[in-house]
Amino acid sequence: MKKKTVVLFLIFILVLSLIFNQSCKKEKKNYNVVVIVIDALRADRLPMYGYKKMTAPFLYKLSKQSAVFMHTFAASSWTAPATATIFTSLYPFQHGVLMGLLAIRNAKKINPNITVNKIPGEIVTMPEVLQKYSYKTFGIADNLNISVYEGFDQGFDKFETNSYKGAKFVSEELLKWKNEIIKSGKYFLYIHFMDPHAPYHGREPLYEKSDNFEEDIKRRYDSEIHYADEYIKKLYKEFGWDQNTLLIITSDHGEGLWDHGWMDHGHSLYYEEIHVPLIIHYPEINKSKKIYTPVSTIDILPTIRDILGLPLSKKEEGKSLLPLLQNKKNKLNKRHIYLHLWKKVRREIEWDGVINGRWHFILKMRKERMLFDMGRDKKEQFNIYDGNKRMGKKLENQFFKFYKSCKKFAKKKTKLKLNKKDINKLKSLGYVN
Repeated sequence: MKKKTVVLFLIFILVLSLIFNQSCKKEKKNYNVVVIVIDALRADRLPMYGYKKMTAPFLYKLSKQSAVFMHTFAASSWTAPATATIFTSLYPFQHGVLMGLLAIRNAKKINPNITVNKIPGEIVTMPEVLQKYSYKTFGIADNLNISVYEGFDQGFDKFETNSYKGAKFVSEELLKWKNEIIKSGKYFLYIHFMDPHAPYHGREPLYEKSDNFEEDIKRRYDSEIHYADEYIKKLYKEFGWDQNTLLIITSDHGEGLWDHGWMDHGHSLYYEEIHVPLIIHYPEINKSKKIYTPVSTIDILPTIRDILGLPLSKKEEGKSLLPLLQNKKNKLNKRHIYLHLWKKVRREIEWDGVINGRWHFILKMRKERMLFDMGRDKKEQFNIYDGNKRMGKKLENQFFKFYKSCKKFAKKKTKLKLNKKDINKLKSLGYVN
């Protein structure tokens, strides 16, 4: 009798454990995944982020059925390191992609033979993650920095790099791929638009010329956003991304529009160069949801994993944003977000940064210290470090604690030879002095 009771008890425990394990398993979603990066797009030039001009009517409409992260920060302020962070969920000083095509600026005389950093092959990238789970992977980029030379083709079944041919060309090229993409079953598609990266074009119907140089540049910039928005709208309809699709729209970095005395990006880690949009749209979100917790583009890959029901990876530094999307308890508002900029453009530039809540600490050239209260001073015009040294030192110590203890990959390099056409194109994009 006792033996029978023990057997029944063991069976009961086994059944309970099976039920428990089943309930703990993530429900897998077979959504198509589309990630759109709009190069050099600062969030505060978009209507859903409070901009008064309707620069992006389609994205504004889409935001009414999406999660909009109001405080999203890029890991760096120029394309190669920032995009590599999106692909790997690692910070620039971890994946090592610090020098892209800006390497051509190193010498006073342009040498067509240059060396650039490459994503190490041992790092699992976003397309590789999805490829592992039977996704067909497609990628098209309109920026020469997103190329095979820097390892961005890693994990793609089909991948193409162009040199600022514009949103119209990128969209037309994708429509040529449409049948192949749709027939492939579930797919991952990465699109990297170059608009509104400099040089800015005055695009109808938004552009109205101004005689003031700086104002005219800003109007051109805004019109480029509107131009890209139109083509995203067309692709959204053509591919039916309102159905069974996880659509993520962001930028690699922001853009300086004389906020600190210069135009362009890759100069600093000030707010305007790192504050980017992040819009997440998928079937389970059908109304506007604004999220004010500070997050990073490093979080995109873990969030994709979590939404699809795929296992998270301890090798990725980002955090899943799904708890924020589901209104679940989390500690994301207390975390530290790290920033890094390193370039050698005839002289070495190095900026490090930490964001924690409303605080933004910057260390320039490992010497000059800055602290900004983004809640009161979004334009970061007032360095309050001297009056808040305790907070500044706390954030600096936190940065170096992480920097020294985190996993870093050996920098991989690759050589390429540029032709005259490539060099002239790079000059127009600001990659060559």
